[in-house]
Amino acid sequence: MRITRSVASLSQVEVGDHVCWAVPPQDDFKRTARGYLSDGTDLGDKIMVVGSRSPVWPELGPARGLLVDPGSARPGVRWDADALVSLVRQEAETAGRQGFRALRVLAHMDRIWPSGITPEQVADQELRLDALIGGSAAMVVCAYTASEFAPDVLEQAASVHPHFVGRSSLMPSFRMFSAAEDRWNLSGVVDADGAGAFLTAVTGLLRTTPTLRLCCDGLELMDAVGMQMLAKAAGAFPGRRILLERANSTVRRCWTLLGYDDPSVPAELVP
Repeated sequence: MRITRSVASLSQVEVGDHVCWAVPPQDDFKRTARGYLSDGTDLGDKIMVVGSRSPVWPELGPARGLLVDPGSARPGVRWDADALVSLVRQEAETAGRQGFRALRVLAHMDRIWPSGITPEQVADQELRLDALIGGSAAMVVCAYTASEFAPDVLEQAASVHPHFVGRSSLMPSFRMFSAAEDRWNLSGVVDADGAGAFLTAVTGLLRTTPTLRLCCDGLELMDAVGMQMLAKAAGAFPGRRILLERANSTVRRCWTLLGYDDPSVPAELVP
């Protein structure tokens, strides 16, 4: 089963990882990015840089990887986020046929997301990308410059990646990420602090999933507000259900005490 690991720096990124890199204003983006990409060439990875505003890999050529930056040809134009998912899928498959160990992606989200991106759009695209990465020989670092995004967008982005690198103040209280088809891991703490991001993520998944399974092995706590958000998301899609698997005794006790074990609630705790 795919689980979160502690990733203190980009040098620890492995195949299958999907990392939110919250780049602080004072960080040397170019140096850190070059280190991450150089590790890939040493390990036999194919490199793909998407949307970088600085020449983090100027010697990149067709034999070594891809540099995709729409803004370099058409100033002001940003990469289509839907296309990013398709491109990663295509290039991960191609990299294997070409003999590379894996596809190593650096996506500079400042140039990928359109102006005014909403938390809902971020959750939709990042969760789709995460589902793809979990089943492929790829690793993707999504670089979010903290000064370029609203706090709720950064919070949402961090919550829908298995791994986070950056300022501790931006560390999400919970994380939701792909475990398998129609099954998602939920870890950390779901409480009032992350309630909005949690509601957005669950609602987005329910739009396309008749039965959403949340694996709760890593879930430490879900308080009353978190449970309200869960019931609210499920109630917005009549006929669809949420199953919380392997929740700990604390979560189960709170669930019962707050009355969510009622059959009329479209969310259920299961073994």
